[in-house]
Amino acid sequence: MSRLSRLNKILLFIVLVFAILYFAGPFLVPLIFGILLAFLVTPLCNFLESIGINRIFTSIIGTLVLFIVIGAILFLFVYQMNSFVSEISAFRSELQSFIDKIQEQIASVTQISLEDQSHYLKDRSDQLIDTIESRVTQFVASLINSLFSILLVLIYVILLLLFRRRIYEFIMMYIPEGKKENSKQILHRISKVTYQYLWGRAQVMALLAAMYYITFSLFDLPYATLLIIFGTLITIIPYFGPFVSGLLPILVSFIFFDSIEKALLFTAIIITVQLVESYVLEPLIIGKEVKLNPLVVIIAVVAGGTMWGIAGMVLFVPLFAIFQIIARNSIGLEPIGYLLGNTDKKE
Repeated sequence: MSRLSRLNKILLFIVLVFAILYFAGPFLVPLIFGILLAFLVTPLCNFLESIGINRIFTSIIGTLVLFIVIGAILFLFVYQMNSFVSEISAFRSELQSFIDKIQEQIASVTQISLEDQSHYLKDRSDQLIDTIESRVTQFVASLINSLFSILLVLIYVILLLLFRRRIYEFIMMYIPEGKKENSKQILHRISKVTYQYLWGRAQVMALLAAMYYITFSLFDLPYATLLIIFGTLITIIPYFGPFVSGLLPILVSFIFFDSIEKALLFTAIIITVQLVESYVLEPLIIGKEVKLNPLVVIIAVVAGGTMWGIAGMVLFVPLFAIFQIIARNSIGLEPIGYLLGNTDKKE
């Protein structure tokens, strides 16, 4: 009965955690982004402090580095999106030309006349193009509206860096004396894993962007800069991100390239790039620092998307990884840590 009671308490605790995450999403999303980014620049701040720079200045410098990097990426992305929106009419004609080619191929294979196909597809193609135009415009507007959230995240980062020692000591005050050493190891492990995951992911994204740039330049792909930025950033979402990252340039190639052979060759190269990114760069650079099994990763992405949208799809994987470390080293939660993990060893 005691085991059943303990299991019920654990399940109730998990339900309460998810309920809090769901209802407190608007507050927690920028805060968690701030915490993760603070982990990312903490080594830089520690290095600057080791050479005698005051913590206030190191916190400002670390946040400024993030501001410059994030700001540059967002500025370039918004600029390219605005260019794309302004040229949407040209895209409409190219897409219509692509649909016409497909119709000719269908007619040659199925003997269904172009007139019959046009009657069936006309309304649907117009609706598709109108939907694309509307969604892109909405996306740009929502991105601009999100600038406030980005500024809030940067404010969190600078304050977390400034008061990180006080926060650490606050946590340790609630830890019993006999468990302090184990808790220090857990906190160190969380900090290390979070930093290595984020820094490794940034390196993989940079290398992927370089491979995309070379490939898109060789084939003279339209909207290359926009596709590079979007295709690189979205890979931070496991499984779903890499699929979309590769699919979009392939679709653009079939729409704009003048020959099917060129589009097929481009497709083969993009698939190769994706395989290199997923099966060579990620294991080599990121390694197995986020030791979650694939099923848990998918659940994390789906649950995060359900509760917090795209932000949740990005944040829930490192959050699950952090919880897995805590569970593996906490009495009573070891089975949950074992279930979430991808190894048999204790962290």
